[in-house]
Amino acid sequence: MSPAGFHLPPIPLYFSDELNQFNFGSGHPFTGTRFKEFLELLRKAKILEQCNIIKPIPATDDELRLAHSEEYLAIVQKAMKIGGWLSIDTPATRGAVNAQRLIAGSGLQAARLLVDTYENIAHTFGGFHHAGPDYGEGFCIYNDVAISAKALIERHGLDRVMILDSDAHHGNGTMDIFYKDPKVLFVSIHQDPRTIYPGKGFVWETGEGEGEGYTVNIPMPPFSGNNQYGMAFDEIIEPLAREFRPQLFIRNGGSDPYYGDELTMLGLDLDGLAEVSRRTRDVALETSGKLLDMTVSGYGNWVKYGWLAQFCGCEVLNTDYKAFSPKQPHRSPPCTEDSLTRATDSMLNSLKREIGKYWKIF
Repeated sequence: MSPAGFHLPPIPLYFSDELNQFNFGSGHPFTGTRFKEFLELLRKAKILEQCNIIKPIPATDDELRLAHSEEYLAIVQKAMKIGGWLSIDTPATRGAVNAQRLIAGSGLQAARLLVDTYENIAHTFGGFHHAGPDYGEGFCIYNDVAISAKALIERHGLDRVMILDSDAHHGNGTMDIFYKDPKVLFVSIHQDPRTIYPGKGFVWETGEGEGEGYTVNIPMPPFSGNNQYGMAFDEIIEPLAREFRPQLFIRNGGSDPYYGDELTMLGLDLDGLAEVSRRTRDVALETSGKLLDMTVSGYGNWVKYGWLAQFCGCEVLNTDYKAFSPKQPHRSPPCTEDSLTRATDSMLNSLKREIGKYWKIF
């Protein structure tokens, strides 16, 4: 193990050329070209040569049932055959269904690698967190995040798995799957749901039954940037991880908290994206020694550059990721930094009041 506390190269990265067939159709904001474009950027940055590219095996129906109902799996297959849609934004195209089955398989393989070996970080192209137990939406067909976490508990015998969802959109599907489960601490940091799809992820949504207190939502004010995300890590994410002490840590997200994303209104720059990944890695390795890092989100021309910043942050690489991106556009939120900090502080205090009864640190 290296002095920095993470694995030496090669870096496990799950990818197959079959992911390039991911296609929702012309004009859809989720483009399947993102995967090969990112790998090409890794090559240009001389990072790809440090990676061990592992070809994933598609998840079986039995593995998909870890998080999805039999009825839902049948709906997906029927929709795929007739050219149907799972929701207004999620067509069940053959390319998308097959790619997400492959991505679910990559999460399962990466989880197994982390449990069975000394490897402590593994990367997949995943994070389809809007798919619930019996529904698909938000470009998500199979919830690879939940499938991996379920496998860790039901097939690998773990009792404590922490999921940090750093996607700009709330992970409503993942939340629904684990809302009553005390073995999974689900923490989502996302744009205020009053201002963005899916309209869920409020501070008072904290779980039910035995799972009460194990769902933690951090709804960030629109335009929140590096400083405000730092507050959330300082006051909520890191203290929770240290008290929960997960046996394995999963992060899913992508570049859509970037201020240039076309579908969101958050304010991280490339350094902020890198810092989110670095801090996630640090607290994951401190508390569990194992991190399954999943990346898939982002919309517009900055996706691959945001992913590169995150990858460098997670692996603590010395690569100057900004040297491989265009000049960042000027960030000009319609509010002051002080007002963002005050709004974030107010939200975090409200959250602490909601979850303080469940966690000693609050």
